Amino acid sequence: MPRVDLHTHILSGLDDGPVTVEESLAMARLAASDGTDIIVATPHYRDVELEHHSSPIVSELADTLNAALRSDTLRESTPPVRILTGMTHRLDMSLPDLVDSESAITLNRTRFLLVEPPFSRLPSYVEEVIGRLLTQRLVPVIAHPERNILFQQNPNRLQHLVDDGVIVQVASGSLTGQNGDNARRAAELYIRRGLAHVVSSEMHSERASRPPQLSEAFEKVVDLVGYPEAIDIFETNPDMILQGRTPQRERVAQSLFKRSWMRKPTIEMSNRIAERTRQSWKRTFRRAMRRTTRG
Repeated sequence: MPRVDLHTHILSGLDDGPVTVEESLAMARLAASDGTDIIVATPHYRDVELEHHSSPIVSELADTLNAALRSDTLRESTPPVRILTGMTHRLDMSLPDLVDSESAITLNRTRFLLVEPPFSRLPSYVEEVIGRLLTQRLVPVIAHPERNILFQQNPNRLQHLVDDGVIVQVASGSLTGQNGDNARRAAELYIRRGLAHVVSSEMHSERASRPPQLSEAFEKVVDLVGYPEAIDIFETNPDMILQGRTPQRERVAQSLFKRSWMRKPTIEMSNRIAERTRQSWKRTFRRAMRRTTRG
């Protein structure tokens, strides 16, 4: 399974990423040497629009970079890496209209749309915009929600969006502490609670606070939830998104115990969960129900 970096600013001259193709090549080489196989170029839609570029420029620059990388691999025997396309869109009221006008670019031409909330606040229309995108048969991929103050303070609001079908992408720099302690704590919480589907570098250059490497963040996720889950987050889930398939999310919603009643817990498990764990849950629930009935 390839390692996929789903959110990057690697194309030159479009936004606050690299200026030259040579810089883009250096970023791709670092990512490939670190183990990344596929990089999705996702420039900011707003910057592309302000510079009066049309959407096809993204594909043209990606093709140019891919050709240079193939030549680079043949000449220097560097690890191969492939560039796919998408775009980072601001989460605002105009986004569904961009979709209707076919100006928005989805991830690898699938139904998954990378959407970026603001850092300092969360507009009251967030749920409305997300709902409209879902009715347009798109799946919003929320970029770095751990960096948003309100999502940090109220992770249940993000939980509700995930329950509605939204995909969550965490920044690798948040897990490694480059985006501050609050973002790190929120990112770790999302990973542990099963809210985060994907981790991406959000690379902007080879030296900045958002570099191309993912390995350090991968090790952090291994420490938090184990190696199989880390593989899902860095490889399986983003690869499924690029194929237009919804990644699976494992979560056990804890049951609520009250004095006069009990509700059966909702259990969502994949085949990797041992059968004995499944049976243990059933036995625990049956014993609790018998105690409740006797009471």
